[in-house]
Amino acid sequence: MEKQKEIIENKLSDDMGKMGEEFNNFMHKVTEVDGIIKKLTSKDKDLQAIGDQEAKLYLREETVLDDIDGETISLKVTNDRTIVNKIAQESGNPNEMSKDSFMAEVERDADQRYKDRLIRTEKMETFKKQATLAFRRKEFEKALVLYNKAIEQIKDSPLLYNNRALTYIKLGFPDKAKSDLENWALKLNEDCLKSWLLLAKINYLSGDEEESKKCVLEAKKRNPKEIDFIEDYMKTMYKESRKS
Repeated sequence: MEKQKEIIENKLSDDMGKMGEEFNNFMHKVTEVDGIIKKLTSKDKDLQAIGDQEAKLYLREETVLDDIDGETISLKVTNDRTIVNKIAQESGNPNEMSKDSFMAEVERDADQRYKDRLIRTEKMETFKKQATLAFRRKEFEKALVLYNKAIEQIKDSPLLYNNRALTYIKLGFPDKAKSDLENWALKLNEDCLKSWLLLAKINYLSGDEEESKKCVLEAKKRNPKEIDFIEDYMKTMYKESRKS
């Protein structure tokens, strides 16, 4: 049992590392696009030219920097078959890309990503249903595998991290559960009642009653209409913990 637990824990560490890297890559892309747009809309001609080059590189068009001096930057387009190059030619200057042209490509890419997300959402729902069924049958290891697969498809669902955290608790991994709640679920939705209550439960069962109380207070502050429910939940949790 201990060996199996160690294997699962090592696999989980690898998965969390990959997810963190993917999130960082996503944030880098957001920052990169924002920087390109600012350069394209700059009043500085040199910055516009640099933004033009970066936009083409971002959209995977091969370009060659011909010359740089204090006043001008010219770009030689080496691939006439790209969509980006066609847009640039239609604008009247084959060497320059406008903000609108760049945004049109970004929007086209966003539309494709939206369609891809719909497909991934369908897959996620399938894995989530299977995971929920496994959890109800107390097949917690199977549920964990399925929740991992669901999260691979959709990484910004607080519900999935809450459910996986609950599965971690059942498997005896409170630290993993806490990480899912603090580093994922509550960052995606800082008001999520279920996340705060699960976090309160983990802290209480781990012997940190002070931190547990803080989580309960935070849950009440962020969900004032659910105070009665929160108090009932905690009373039930205290009662069950005394029985075990």
